Amino acid sequence: MQPLVVASVPARHVYTRHLAHPAVPVARVATPAATYRATQMISAEWVQVHAEGIDVAHVHFGFGDVTDRDWREWRAALAAHRIPLVYTVHDLDNPHVDAQDRHHRQVAFLCRTADEVITLTAAAADRVRQRTGRRATVIPHPHVVDLATIAATDRPRRETFTVAIHGKDQRAGIDARPFAEAVLDVMADRPDVHLRLDVAPELVDRAPEEYRHLAAAAAHPRVAFHRTGWLDDHELWRYLADVDLVVLPYRLGTHSGWAEACVDLGTPVAAPAHMPIVDQHQAPRILPLTIDASGRPAPDALAGIIDRLRHGSRPVPISPRWRDVQRLDIARAHEAVYRRAIERLAEHADPSADEEPLGRVIDLTGVDVSEPTTAAVP
Repeated sequence: MQPLVVASVPARHVYTRHLAHPAVPVARVATPAATYRATQMISAEWVQVHAEGIDVAHVHFGFGDVTDRDWREWRAALAAHRIPLVYTVHDLDNPHVDAQDRHHRQVAFLCRTADEVITLTAAAADRVRQRTGRRATVIPHPHVVDLATIAATDRPRRETFTVAIHGKDQRAGIDARPFAEAVLDVMADRPDVHLRLDVAPELVDRAPEEYRHLAAAAAHPRVAFHRTGWLDDHELWRYLADVDLVVLPYRLGTHSGWAEACVDLGTPVAAPAHMPIVDQHQAPRILPLTIDASGRPAPDALAGIIDRLRHGSRPVPISPRWRDVQRLDIARAHEAVYRRAIERLAEHADPSADEEPLGRVIDLTGVDVSEPTTAAVP
């Protein structure tokens, strides 16, 4: 069977690469951009050039700088070439910016005009329905860490218990200070609990006061404070596997690839209880953390999570075999959505039109489907 060809925005990101499986006949057109942002593809001109080789357009994320006019013209070009649109709602709010009007407008437009809508959790699907009136198909997040690394990960139980908070560059959706302060409060009468606190180096110049407050925690003898630059995959997996709990200091958030990577490696995650992140996996892999009206974790809630893990059982790295089977299910679910979108559009086609079948592109994708499947995992 010839593969369905999907113009994926983006195609090179680990999430979209892991939507593929060798057993499922779907290929994704590689994004022109060197990074996962792919706004070159969201243009009427791009559709005009590539329409002959595309079966479906699928938007995920990385489109924050697309203008309203470009969206309208691009959507009209897709319609003119009978290319259905699928949209996966990853972010109900944009965690990178303070003002949400533009992002909310984009999400509403895509939900309103897409032939099919997908999201990653039932909690997010409920919010999509409430905000836009669309019913979204729920397809879970695939693994993030490669299967061989998951299989090789060992998590010995240590005498100390290390909580990790990564403030990154303190983007709009992150507020590390109240989370770090809450962990320090819990540490006061728990001498085995340590904190690893990371921030991006550029925070020194971009937000010096915030940096000063976070760096002050380094005075505590059980706090390891790091100015951490960009981590490659192996460095990130090592960081996540070397701690006992990751606390996500999120002010805005819907779903989380970091949380999914932690699940792969067996590292528990505490995430704000009101965010759909906590619906990605059950406790104790992802633990809901109550946040008070000021944006600070409720002290009893955080202490309860830490004590539960200190004294009780903890997750282990997820089964690579289970992840591979899940990846096949995810790939099949996406293929079903794509074919449903194509059929739905065909039902409304002009019966007098004598259209040739859509062609196929040759240089399909940056998707790597050679990652070892279960049989090849040691």
